[in-house]
Order: sequence, then C-alpha cells, then structure tokens
Amino acid sequence: MDEHIVEGYYFEDIREAGKAKKEYFNICKIKSSISFDDLQGLKKMYLKLVEKKYFSTPVGYAFLQDMREYLVENLQDNDLPLINIARTNIVKVPDVINEKHPEVSSEKYKKLRNEYGKMKKLKFRLQIAVISLLVIVVGMLYIMATNENVGYFNTEEKIVNKYAAWEERLENREHELDLREDELNLLEEELNNQKSTDSDTGK
Repeated sequence: MDEHIVEGYYFEDIREAGKAKKEYFNICKIKSSISFDDLQGLKKMYLKLVEKKYFSTPVGYAFLQDMREYLVENLQDNDLPLINIARTNIVKVPDVINEKHPEVSSEKYKKLRNEYGKMKKLKFRLQIAVISLLVIVVGMLYIMATNENVGYFNTEEKIVNKYAAWEERLENREHELDLREDELNLLEEELNNQKSTDSDTGK
C-alpha cells in the first residue's frame, strides 16, 4: 500500500501522510468514545477541536466538516464556527475541474456530485447509528452477564439482529459510495481528455 495515500488523499510529503494517519487513528477513537445522540456534548467536542486546531490535514478537516453538517442539521445552529484551514494549498480533487474549467457544465457530473454528497452524509449517519447500537448491545450483554435474573434474551436477540441489519446496510452504502466515486473519477478523466483534445485542436 502506498504510504503517501491516506483515506483517499495523496500526500507528496511523507511526513504529512504520517500526520494524516495519526489524525485518522484519533478520529476512530473519537467516534468510538462519544455519544452522537448527545448533541450538546458533540457540539462541545466540535468547538474544542476547532478552537485547539486539533486537525491540520484534509483527513481531519473532512471529519470536522461532517461533524459540523451533522450538528447544523440536528441543532438548527448555523452559527457554529467555521473550520480554520491552516494551509491554503489544499485542494479537494473532485472540485478542481469546475474551478479550472467553469465552462464545463455536464448534467451527469452535477448529478453524480449531488448523489455522492448525499450518500456520504448518509454513510456518516449510519456509522453513528451502528456505533450507538453497538454500545446498546454491549450494555445488554453486560447486564445479562452480571444479572442472572434478568430475562432479556429475546430483546438482546432483536437488538443484535437490528445491529447486523444496520451494519449490512452501511456496507451496501459504502459500496454504492465507492461506485459513485469511481464514476466521478472516470467522468473527470473524460472531461480532462476532452479539454486536452479541444486545446490541441485549437492549436
């Protein structure tokens, strides 16, 4: 595996790639330790991460942006502080074509971009749901193990089945998201090739 690639981002500087890997590891720990049902607690966490400038790579910024969108949607709070980008030379790959070639207006490209964004948000929500349900399952198992008089076998089975169904749904969404991303990449390559052909013809 290329050491320069972390979560879909390519870093020319291997040291930056190392930072991104550490940030991804910390993001995983944050997701497993906080309750996404506690919106106020999640808001405090977001404010703290932004204030302390805890993240400094695109991997961390993407996580903060997902968290911000989730809070804005669920708290109806549009006054959350914006994410302070420490570096100005970071460009998200899918947006480069539109910025460099504003004359390109492919309806298919716009549709894929919109679907990709929606599926990415849905994936984030499903991850939250799966984590929350996993906590419930662990709690139920703990109760079952420590209290022999509690008859929650049927309830436990239902929760486990529900968790399994959500996890399967999340995997399906991730697969669909990967397919959409591949379509976007192919379309962007076609647009770039067309642009190059047009430029050569113009010469």
